[in-house]
Amino acid sequence: MPVVSTGVTVGTSAVQIAGPSVKPKYVYVQNGTDGTLVHVGGSNVTASNGILASTTNTTVFQLNADDALFAISDTVATVVKVVEVS
Repeated sequence: MPVVSTGVTVGTSAVQIAGPSVKPKYVYVQNGTDGTLVHVGGSNVTASNGILASTTNTTVFQLNADDALFAISDTVATVVKVVEVS
């Protein structure tokens, strides 16, 4: 079961933080920058429709092989911590 850890820089436009894969996977997401807001969702994610990522807790998503996960922040250069387990 491969585990991949990354820090993805997110700004005020939606950025892909976890892409499609060969098989389903779990994606663990945490806001890595105190004082910022990060929302997670589909390619159309906004502050109004995304899930708020915490700086102290981890949110877990189960993605199918053809799914992708995106994030957007209220500021530029926010780091989102992502761990993918497949």
